[in-house]
Amino acid sequence: MIGRDIHAGVFRDTRNLYTAYPPDVVSRPHIRFVRKYAGASVLDLGCATGNYCVHLAALGYTVAGADINPEYVRIARERGVDARLIVDRVPFDDASVDTVMLFEVLEHVEDPAPLLREARRIARKNVLITTPHSGDIVRLQQQNLLYEHFADLDHRNFFTRSTLEELLAPVFPRVRVWKGDGLNPLALCPGAPVRFVGRVLGRLHIIPPAFYFRLYAVAEVNQ
Repeated sequence: MIGRDIHAGVFRDTRNLYTAYPPDVVSRPHIRFVRKYAGASVLDLGCATGNYCVHLAALGYTVAGADINPEYVRIARERGVDARLIVDRVPFDDASVDTVMLFEVLEHVEDPAPLLREARRIARKNVLITTPHSGDIVRLQQQNLLYEHFADLDHRNFFTRSTLEELLAPVFPRVRVWKGDGLNPLALCPGAPVRFVGRVLGRLHIIPPAFYFRLYAVAEVNQ
């Protein structure tokens, strides 16, 4: 293949991607999301190598993890995480934690509904969900652009706000979904100072982002 290095730098198979991630790599918006909505005890369902578990434990949360990838679970355990391998069902008791996190998971699962029912079974309070946003594709394509997550080879689902709401509504009595992590409105302008100004103006909502690359959802377990 001509350009194999270019291909490797763009297209990713996240089934094995996280083994190369340093243990301190987490998303700050995800951490803020947890701190705003989670209870004191948290299960990271789809924990990968345990980065969020380690970080949240340092913040005082009681944290456990679960994943289907044995190598991920092994690494998470080496980092001191109570990480468990998922075989047939998630190996946690009913209502055993306050909050279940499903961060960047639903897009990888062919049929997410059974996993959501498992998350509700385990959570006492709520389930916190993030997934890549796949809305506004036509507008992006008009500029010859696409979201980065379309390069992830193992994604099976592509959610908009409405389709995520439709997936969650039959499982949870109350659901709230919103778009977040707006793209810098000046991201394509030349010059780092201009792009920095774009980030600042976007955060201050002076120039609101035209596109958002992530969806956030809070799914309540109780009425």
